[in-house]
Amino acid sequence: MDLSFGVAGPGRVGSSLAMSLGGAGLSCAGVYGGTHAKARAAELGVRHFNEPLGLVAAADVIFICVPDRFINEAAESMAKAAAQAGLDVRGKYFYHVSGSAGLDELAPLKALGAETGSLHPLQSFAAPVKSLAGIGMAVDGSAKAQELGFKLARLSGAAAFKVPPQERELYHAAACFCSNFTVTVTALAEKLLLRWTDDEETAHRLLVPLLAGTAANLASAENAGAALTGPISRGDAVTVAGHLKVLPQEFVPAYCALGLATVKLARESVRITESAAAEMTELFTEANK
Repeated sequence: MDLSFGVAGPGRVGSSLAMSLGGAGLSCAGVYGGTHAKARAAELGVRHFNEPLGLVAAADVIFICVPDRFINEAAESMAKAAAQAGLDVRGKYFYHVSGSAGLDELAPLKALGAETGSLHPLQSFAAPVKSLAGIGMAVDGSAKAQELGFKLARLSGAAAFKVPPQERELYHAAACFCSNFTVTVTALAEKLLLRWTDDEETAHRLLVPLLAGTAANLASAENAGAALTGPISRGDAVTVAGHLKVLPQEFVPAYCALGLATVKLARESVRITESAAAEMTELFTEANK
């Protein structure tokens, strides 16, 4: 693919795109941003632009990798710079990498004739990664932007799928359930485990292998229901009742909400009988009153 690309905001996601696409053979024209971007450009071995026009002029594809609240501001800045310089952006592609933001954020660039879209890696980035292989990539945009988006995703080894504009927030909620809420649930477990450990760090470290084991189970299963373990998956209402009896009150609402969802999952996966599901549902409902 004979295209050059650039990154506005080379943070964890932007740097990951730069390394992945660069590693796949695309030419990186450079990155744009402030002080941190200049240091990251040096790490990536690419050019750093102090202003947006340079990046827009140099690249065929520009990834806008800034926090959601700044996407429109970045798009306006690029559009204004291009218009003032008389730079024709028709034939160029601009993508934001937000999971929830719509395409309206890129309207200033679309108004100039650019192709606009979104590419959202379905991953939590604690640090930049060299490869996006195997990661889901939500694609949206103009017809041409979608076509190129799918090609770029495949080139990076990602698994592309389309999420229409009206469903972006729902899609992002799904990602939050899987990633963000997993962290929150782990934090709750840490607070309970503190009772038998010296500090929060020890509690955290003891839970990480459990999380890794669960992730491995999920990776080898055909769906989440097939990876479910624990008392609810066995229909063990006695154990569940015991948990509810000893849990500090502050943990009960979360435990019940998750428990009810887990009962439904176990039943849908035909892991428990209807009577066992009804018994545990009643336990959770009563405890949460």
